[in-house]
Amino acid sequence: MLIKKIVGLFIAILIIHCAFAQTKMPTSRLLKTATSLLEAQQYDAAEEYFKKSLQQAKAGNEPYNLAQAHEGLGNLYSKTNQNKLAIEYYEKAAKMYRSQGLNVIADVVETLIKSTKGIGDLYAGIEVGGKGIKLSVIELKINRTGDNEYILVKDTSINTDAAMLSYQTEKETHDAIKIFYDMAKSRYQIPSARTYIVISSGLKQDLDKYNKVEYFANVVRPKELDAKIKINYVTAAQESELSFKGIVPQKNRLTANQLDIGSGNTKGGYFNAQNVFVPVTFPLGTKSFQRLVENQQDISVDAFLTAAEKIINDSLGRVMVYEFLNKKDFKQRDLMYLSGGIVWAVASLIHPEKINENFVELSGKDISLFRDKVYNNFNSLIKPDLSKSMNADDANATIANIKRVIKTYDQKALLAGSIWLDELIEQINTINPSKKLLFPRQAYVGWISGYILERIGKQYTGLAVASN
Repeated sequence: MLIKKIVGLFIAILIIHCAFAQTKMPTSRLLKTATSLLEAQQYDAAEEYFKKSLQQAKAGNEPYNLAQAHEGLGNLYSKTNQNKLAIEYYEKAAKMYRSQGLNVIADVVETLIKSTKGIGDLYAGIEVGGKGIKLSVIELKINRTGDNEYILVKDTSINTDAAMLSYQTEKETHDAIKIFYDMAKSRYQIPSARTYIVISSGLKQDLDKYNKVEYFANVVRPKELDAKIKINYVTAAQESELSFKGIVPQKNRLTANQLDIGSGNTKGGYFNAQNVFVPVTFPLGTKSFQRLVENQQDISVDAFLTAAEKIINDSLGRVMVYEFLNKKDFKQRDLMYLSGGIVWAVASLIHPEKINENFVELSGKDISLFRDKVYNNFNSLIKPDLSKSMNADDANATIANIKRVIKTYDQKALLAGSIWLDELIEQINTINPSKKLLFPRQAYVGWISGYILERIGKQYTGLAVASN
């Protein structure tokens, strides 16, 4: 009995001591504990610690910790789908941060408020490519897990053949940029600070041959363009990293590869174990390979196939081997995201039944089959029988998609692209032939999305430096 009383007294003293210690715990430590509990999904305990830190910060006149406590409760209620409470605490936190001159944090919290309300910020990306000009209107949000999430609101393009570098194509490019800039500004009310115009790496590659990058940027710049907007350009290596960031989900960034087979070049890469991006680039794409094969001559499909395979065997095969020589990580990985017009064509014509899938799984066999059918069974490839395998709506959508493919690429272009892609995949698969290949349908806005995300990050960095 005496032992029980002693044990009971000891426990009571311990509880009182712990309670006293908790009340004396610095507010910053309470907040850290609350944040750790939130990450561990211990929501009730996290709420208790956030509220305790809020009370203590208020009593101790600690404005920064008070703002943090409000933000923490906003995060908690957002994660637990209590949106009204989340918005209430976020708004108080943003106001407190702003009053202390902490504008970067206030801006981020205000973005969280918009995301909780289901509202994102609209951004416009105008890509000036070798074949045409693309407009991508993207709504950017921060989701409940804290990751950036973008929704493609609008995408459209105008063919200009800018890579021809003639007066006519320069004029058409100028006019297309003006049309898209006016559309972003008037129809979507996107401010200049969230409008980006970028010359793609493939077009830059063509312009560099004549040292015309700056000249071209000036010639195609509409006079109505806000002076704050600069027409920038990216290299193949930069575009590779931007594509990767815009296409590959955050959770797969250290375990997946990405490769974009463009019209002017091929680029991709991966992040190594040190979180450093390793680019994979080739100065050839589907269109430039086709030009190389044709050599300015209009030749038959049979002659085209013979010439293409000879170029691969004589020289380009060795170029592929050399590029991947010190990139075993790229070959060994189990997942690769493939993008580019020729990949879109393969997915559309080999798997027409997957019209509603955002990520279409492909294989090396699919690509080889496509290469064979483009040459041997072209008519049956572009006119699949969908009557028994799809409902009427999906069949109509698939037929419209296939028509877009055929309008974009003729038989020779598809043959050039399929040979180039097939040879690349065969080389990549020498170590791990069972790797999974995924075609993301929105990959064509991947690098411009990555560019926008990077610019947002730099904008916050600039604000942070300015506020110090």
